[in-house]
Amino acid sequence: MIRTLILSAAASALMLTAGAPAAARGDRDQDNLREAAAQGQVIPLGRLIADVKSRPPYSDMTYLGGPQFDARRMIYALKFMDGSQVVVVYVDARTGRIVGRKP
Repeated sequence: MIRTLILSAAASALMLTAGAPAAARGDRDQDNLREAAAQGQVIPLGRLIADVKSRPPYSDMTYLGGPQFDARRMIYALKFMDGSQVVVVYVDARTGRIVGRKP
């Protein structure tokens, strides 16, 4: 019983430690994004979302939220629902230009 508890605690600690670098990287990305926005290097997220939502065919889709940001490439991934299919739109945070889409 005690051995099981010790192994369980060790596994939990290992899982928490393994997730730390990803969380720290996400925090750095957000910090970099805030700094870039403050310096006028990127378009504010709300404005980017509104702009994409106003363009066909995205104006007929439902925005799902939960944007993701790639700080290295300065690209947002915005998720939309088109019928029963999720569409991911990639938008350049500096220019607002749509640079890709899946599917």
